Amino acid sequence: MPVLYLMLVLHGAMLAPPGYWTQPAGALLALFLAVGVGASVISLAGMIGHRRQAQGTVVSIRTEGDVTEITCRVDGKWQGHRPGQFAFITFSRLEGAHPFTIASADRGDRTTTFFIKALGNFTRNLTHRVQIGQPVIIEGPYGRFQLDRHSPKRRQIWVAGGIGITPFLAWLESLQTRPGEARDVDFHYCTRNCESDRFVERLNVLCATLPGVRLHIHSTEHGDILTAGELGLGGNERKAAELWFCGPRGLADALKNGLKESWKGSLRFHQEAFEMR
Repeated sequence: MPVLYLMLVLHGAMLAPPGYWTQPAGALLALFLAVGVGASVISLAGMIGHRRQAQGTVVSIRTEGDVTEITCRVDGKWQGHRPGQFAFITFSRLEGAHPFTIASADRGDRTTTFFIKALGNFTRNLTHRVQIGQPVIIEGPYGRFQLDRHSPKRRQIWVAGGIGITPFLAWLESLQTRPGEARDVDFHYCTRNCESDRFVERLNVLCATLPGVRLHIHSTEHGDILTAGELGLGGNERKAAELWFCGPRGLADALKNGLKESWKGSLRFHQEAFEMR
């Protein structure tokens, strides 16, 4: 895109009449083009996010089904992260950086864990491309899907679908050392098959130490599909609430549309987006 932009700037500058640049509109356009050229040069020089980059090493790899768990140890430039944030990982400079949610809490040892689902050509062949001891570049952290942004006055509802469980794993792990800070939460996890899902057992263990977190597992292959109506069970439909969602867009849209009809109180819908473009 920066190269294409520079070509268009050159093309436009050569075709514009010389007198155009002496007019107010031409001067304003020239200013905008100069800013765009500067931004393009910064992008092509690889300076975007440079200050947030840290060198790291892959310390463990584990694949189960279509999900690969990768843990990296990062150097001293890493300033830590908050539960729910994501980072860009570069395994190969030819491939470039890819965004993944950090699925672990900040333990203070500069390690980060990522659960990466095989959704495309790159992630499908990840186990063959990444090896223990391989150097990586991690840029971040970014994102505001954070545990500490909850409103203390609103009922909390968490909904995760599939690999969208990753930010919530970081949230739950961060609460293990301070369970007293755990709020009353209805946590719904939607999976294809609860019996073969690798995250179900881990969620049960993490939630067992947090009495306020009520875990609900929904398995589509067993006919248990989460609906908007289930989120308001118990006569809480009129209470002010926050719903934190990370998962497929189709499920998010279905819940949003259903909640517009069934939820009578004030509702804030926070959604972590997967699309980066």
